[in-house]
Amino acid sequence: MGSERMEVQARKFYSQRNLYLCGFTLFLSLILNRTYTMILDLLRLEEENKGLKGSPDASGKNAGKLDKAGDIGEIGKLKKEIERRDRDIEVLKSQSQGLHDEYNRMGDTMGVKDKLTKKDR
Repeated sequence: MGSERMEVQARKFYSQRNLYLCGFTLFLSLILNRTYTMILDLLRLEEENKGLKGSPDASGKNAGKLDKAGDIGEIGKLKKEIERRDRDIEVLKSQSQGLHDEYNRMGDTMGVKDKLTKKDR
């Protein structure tokens, strides 16, 4: 009777041990997976940061643009560009208004000619 009870307790112990081992292994695999993805994200962000800062080993056309973004000369150039575009917009508005007025004048004169020809018929 005593040996059967010891056998049941031994099976229970082994089952419990296997459950804890499997759970711990699963937990560690989840931690490793998360750590791996975090490291990959960190490497990707460091590469992107290098590209934006314009380090010499970064490749691409836009490398270094953020380093020069705050220069006084660039701000002046951008302000001049904005003023030039504003002048262009004003010129286009005045041309559009002139064309609109001319269209209305031509429409009025053609309308008068059409009325005269219809009356003469």
